[in-house]
Amino acid sequence: MAHRVPFVVAELGSDADPFMLHLFAALAEKERALIAQRTSDVLNLSKPGPVIEVQPPELTAAVMSSNRISATASQKVCP
Repeated sequence: MAHRVPFVVAELGSDADPFMLHLFAALAEKERALIAQRTSDVLNLSKPGPVIEVQPPELTAAVMSSNRISATASQKVCP
């Protein structure tokens, strides 16, 4: 554009003036920045964080009762 080289866009034809091309370029640059930000946000969300294992209360009670059963069984087998 600075060297006055004719620039023809297939969708716009030869009557596209430099102002319209600058507008489209600015919109494309803004869209690229928005896509990059969204991609970065999603990638940051998908990074694994600290894993905290929590057992439901029913499972904890069941495990505790099975531990008591196995403890009493081992006491009976080994005097």
